[in-house]
Amino acid sequence: MLPERALAFPVTLRPLEPRDAPRVQLLAGERAVAETTALIPHPYPDGAADAWIAGQAREQAAGREYTYAITSSDDGVLVGAIGMRPVATEHGHLGFWIGRPYWGHGYATAAARGVIALAFGLLDIDALAASHLQRNPASGRVMEKCGMHLLGMEKRDHRGAQEEFCVRGITRDDWEHLIAMNAA
Repeated sequence: MLPERALAFPVTLRPLEPRDAPRVQLLAGERAVAETTALIPHPYPDGAADAWIAGQAREQAAGREYTYAITSSDDGVLVGAIGMRPVATEHGHLGFWIGRPYWGHGYATAAARGVIALAFGLLDIDALAASHLQRNPASGRVMEKCGMHLLGMEKRDHRGAQEEFCVRGITRDDWEHLIAMNAA
């Protein structure tokens, strides 16, 4: 079981709450954000954020997925979300999105590092995988900064068309080595 809250400066990870729905709708509903993810619909339907947040609470209670609001440690503003599935789906273990006004500020990298540390530290997982659209190199850079190596490429359906996805992963041993190197 993962904790409810975690600090991964410059972000704080916390549970999504019903009051986050308007902010999720605003940020995730932007075409530039939705189109680079596998699961966010566009246009983003009214009520979808409320339903998604309620569903994430059920998934966490069942231990199937731990989804966190990514908030700025400075002011608590929600800037995105990140989820970790102990058992990988076709999208891997890890998925995240950041609202467009917050791109390029290190929020996704900090959140991903925090969730990877929690997963390897608290769950019986020996490897984590994630994927991103080849045309979304920013997500690939986030994963690379977290020590995730390219495992392969695969074509998948994405919004009705075949697209190339990069699959990346990291083992517990590689993560521990990375942490030890950074501590030295």
